[in-house]
Amino acid sequence: MAAGTVRLLVATQSAMWSAAERSFHAAWLTASENDRLAQMQAPARREEFIACRYALRLLLAGNQEQITQWPLEAPAGQAPQSARSDLHLSLSHSHGLVACAVASKPVGVDIEVLTRKPRSALNELAELACTPQEREQLNAIADEQQRHLQFMQWWSLKEAWFKRAGTGVDFALLPRLECRKQSGDSSLGRESSSADHARSWLAKTPSEQSVVLAVCLAAHIMACELRDEARLGWRDAGAFELALA
Repeated sequence: MAAGTVRLLVATQSAMWSAAERSFHAAWLTASENDRLAQMQAPARREEFIACRYALRLLLAGNQEQITQWPLEAPAGQAPQSARSDLHLSLSHSHGLVACAVASKPVGVDIEVLTRKPRSALNELAELACTPQEREQLNAIADEQQRHLQFMQWWSLKEAWFKRAGTGVDFALLPRLECRKQSGDSSLGRESSSADHARSWLAKTPSEQSVVLAVCLAAHIMACELRDEARLGWRDAGAFELALA
């Protein structure tokens, strides 16, 4: 893959599970994946795991016929790993949607389906996750739905940043992590030694729920290729820099 390129796939979990069943997933799951699967007792959790592993292979292979050629490892507590050391993977799922990303550098992806939140809960979450400047911007948004959407966009970007770092969400750093929207061509990054670059998209489900997608890459220039298997009709919501304030 070209440096700075991120390939993404978004699909419904149900479609990936159905495709995985048809492909006889027992034949392509690796030993470490089967070890993880054996620890899962709930059928719904097992289906989710297999669907996500199929989605990752579909992204890597490009088509269903080649998925068996892409073995993956499933280290406990870590992002999925490809047998190819030059590729980095990231995975996210939310309310029946799966998102995955691959790049030649560490990458993080996050997808969030918005659910209704009372204003008091959103205010508490903003105190936990937002910088003072971000909280000020949220308070200036009169429409509650738009306020929630803005918060979730920032949350998704920050979640992708932590996944890119490979640390998991650090709640001590979370309110210090600032999302700065870039101006101009969203495919270009501004040279900044202290910031990572990210991109965000918005869509709606058939039931009119808002969905936020974010990806973060440790690169100054990022080009994204988004494969929309879920057919949600993603709208580009801009390029961002993320840095600790």
